[in-house]
Amino acid sequence: MAQLTTQEFENMIATVVERVGFNRFYESLIKANALVSRKRPANAKILATQLYQLSAGLRREHPARYAVEVVWQDMLSKSVDEEQTKTIEQLIEQVNACLGEKFEVLPEKTSDLVTALGAYHRGLATLTTDEIAYTEMLLRATTDVARFLRERKADVLAAGVAAASEPQPPAPEPTPSESDATQ
Repeated sequence: MAQLTTQEFENMIATVVERVGFNRFYESLIKANALVSRKRPANAKILATQLYQLSAGLRREHPARYAVEVVWQDMLSKSVDEEQTKTIEQLIEQVNACLGEKFEVLPEKTSDLVTALGAYHRGLATLTTDEIAYTEMLLRATTDVARFLRERKADVLAAGVAAASEPQPPAPEPTPSESDATQ
């Protein structure tokens, strides 16, 4: 898992608060013993700062990390069904095909990686939002891939839009079955 920057973490928490609601998210954190004080923060940004410090940006073994991850995954699971998960996994495999054994970016496959990351982003974004898709990609990325994604974010997003706007090949016409031919 890549390390989120402070701004990326704040955006993630703001997205969770927007989708789940501040009170419900805060109560989830309290139930998980993720916060050391029951004093409710004034807003999502202050809460994000507190959670970032407690979890070290989701790197530290701390209840805050686990609570945030559980709420994030629960939020995603409500947007993606089992069939869509299979499609997303295929897109992830396309990304992994551009990486080395230790999931490092292979220099000779950078253009393929931009295309694969773009398709992955577009696949996630159609089910959620652009911001959620980008954050989820960062959360799942290795440090090397996250650096690549941040450096080429505009190219990756453009590749995803280009892939989505390409015309799809026409579906093959159904062949008449024997029962259709006898009627």
